[in-house]
Amino acid sequence: MCAKSLRSVTLTVSFAVCFLAVSACSDLQQGKRAEDDAQTLRALAQAMAESVPWTDELERDRLTATVSVADGVDRHVLLSPLSFLAGAAARKVPPVYPFLEGFGSLDTTLIVPDVKTVLDGFCDAVCRAENADSFMARGCLYQLALFYRDGDLVLPESSPDADSDEKKPAFSFFDTYFYGQPYVTGETYEVPVRFVGEKRSMDVLVFLLKEGDAWKIDELRILRAEDVDGA
Repeated sequence: MCAKSLRSVTLTVSFAVCFLAVSACSDLQQGKRAEDDAQTLRALAQAMAESVPWTDELERDRLTATVSVADGVDRHVLLSPLSFLAGAAARKVPPVYPFLEGFGSLDTTLIVPDVKTVLDGFCDAVCRAENADSFMARGCLYQLALFYRDGDLVLPESSPDADSDEKKPAFSFFDTYFYGQPYVTGETYEVPVRFVGEKRSMDVLVFLLKEGDAWKIDELRILRAEDVDGA
């Protein structure tokens, strides 16, 4: 009876040992397959990365440079480009203004408020077909008359008003305007102005001088008239 029980226990233990051995072998095989799969994916990712035509980094030296000297910052403090741009030193860098081909820079910082007031009033009056005589210098009203006449010549879309037989002022076809960088000499201004409408744009040089305490327009010169893109 004892021998039979001993054999039963021995068989049970042997079976358990075999089961554990098989399980361990299976786990090793699964681990090996997982490792092989990982290696395969890694190799595939590496191959894809190497096959991509990467472009050279733009301004790498400037973007990675360490700025060590800046106004108001101790030279022993190392600055990154971002921290430098965020600091007060970067605010001293002059601004960059848009530039229109055929017109020039849109930097109007030299146009003082009194000059801008006269320009705004004159351009508004022209676009609304209102009287602009008050903006002209003494003895220069003929310049305004020539300006309107030349405008009619270069703007063919000016035509009789639908409610009358009179020709609609050419400049009333413009909706807005903007200024370019002025040329300043002493107490005279030369300001480029672009009038813009639905179909046409026109560039004009407006000359202003100081007359007493006020700024007045003494010359108007039409430079060009062009079709607006899409018109």
